[in-house]
Amino acid sequence: MKKVHFILFTLLFIQVVFNNSTVYSQEAMLRAGIARTDITPTESLYMGGYDMTFRPGRSDGSYGSIYTRALVFDDDVQQVVFIEVDVVSLPHDDYLSIRKLISAETGIPVENILLGCVHNHAAPSAGERNKDSDWYMHLRNSFITTVKDAVADLEPVKIGGETGRSNIAMNRRKRMNDTMTYITFDENNRSQSYGRYKTDNPVLIREMDGVYRLGANPKGSIDNEVGILRIDKLSGHPKAVLVNYACHGTSLGGRNYKISPEWNGHMLEYVEEKIPGVMGIFVPGAAGDINPRFVGGLEGYEDNLENTAYLGYEIGKEVVKVFNSIHTALPLNAEIKLVHQDIVCPKRYGEVVEDFKNTTIAVPVTAIRIDEFVWVTFPVELFHEIGQMIKSSTHSRYPFLVGYCNGSLGYLVTQQAYSEGGYEPWATRFAPVTEKIFVTGVEKMLIRLY
Repeated sequence: MKKVHFILFTLLFIQVVFNNSTVYSQEAMLRAGIARTDITPTESLYMGGYDMTFRPGRSDGSYGSIYTRALVFDDDVQQVVFIEVDVVSLPHDDYLSIRKLISAETGIPVENILLGCVHNHAAPSAGERNKDSDWYMHLRNSFITTVKDAVADLEPVKIGGETGRSNIAMNRRKRMNDTMTYITFDENNRSQSYGRYKTDNPVLIREMDGVYRLGANPKGSIDNEVGILRIDKLSGHPKAVLVNYACHGTSLGGRNYKISPEWNGHMLEYVEEKIPGVMGIFVPGAAGDINPRFVGGLEGYEDNLENTAYLGYEIGKEVVKVFNSIHTALPLNAEIKLVHQDIVCPKRYGEVVEDFKNTTIAVPVTAIRIDEFVWVTFPVELFHEIGQMIKSSTHSRYPFLVGYCNGSLGYLVTQQAYSEGGYEPWATRFAPVTEKIFVTGVEKMLIRLY
């Protein structure tokens, strides 16, 4: 009888081991493909990112190249694609229409298409003002072309991750000792010293709703983490890198008329030069209250294209150093898990009283998990403290936040910021309680990934 039990136990053990090896076998191989399309304009265009009355003229050349980039993952069951374009934003309704076009051309489900902008304020406007240009048509076509090229580039890959650190960013909510100032709340949108509203007789202005304004706050907190995903071919040769960092693309202000890839584009330029064979994609994090260390037009800084490039090279060096230290391997679990949900958030009081039939805003959020990597995407400019809470809630080794994605709904700020005042809580469409509602909603989504 003992011999029979031993044989049965041995057979059961072999079956369990076999089943487990099947679950974690590399039959469900993760594949990845990456591509980019140059969208640098050859014509003079209206630029985005700042008030059109402040920067009314057209661009006068470029300093570097801008791109549409796409990174596709495939687990043999479904595909998911991250798309990032080097502009400040798209018209809000365009995100869904473009995703539907991409889906029709590639077969990738709309909810698996994550269309984002790097929030580059030194790029052409992707809206109405340039719609009759050749560049605008090229931009629209680039989305489909780039995703198709990325799909064609799919191959089995090994992946690995690590976190670097960078201080090219700085908190931008500057606390004023005296709220009466000749400087307006945002020198790159409306100013008494430059642009349409320039005057020889400036008046004192009280800061809007509080004592904070846009500026440099070196004592303020930032999220200095640089999230890095390394993707290698099975041979071990580098294939791609995904970089995540929380910082506005605003080192060049509203007085600049040169098209620029901003610091993040120069960062990828540096990384791709230093790591042969690699192609990069940048996804911006929770940067609602974070600017680069210097911003043209603020705190006395002037627009300087070379300094912007050097800022990118600085963080690029960190990316290269960390990338070279990462060990890649076949993922234990190559399955792509994806959860999508609209988190319904209340509008601020001023908007509610204007339309009592529409008192909320649906915020589309997508959470994706591949092995130890988790991405959370959102169409808002999220304050970094909220972003850090969401990162912690992922319970993953490598969390990535993807802002300005699948829509453009403006600032989502902390509840505390409303009492402090300043530009972002003045500009937001959301009620103060939104922070808690949004974080709770994302946390519930993340649970469904496991």
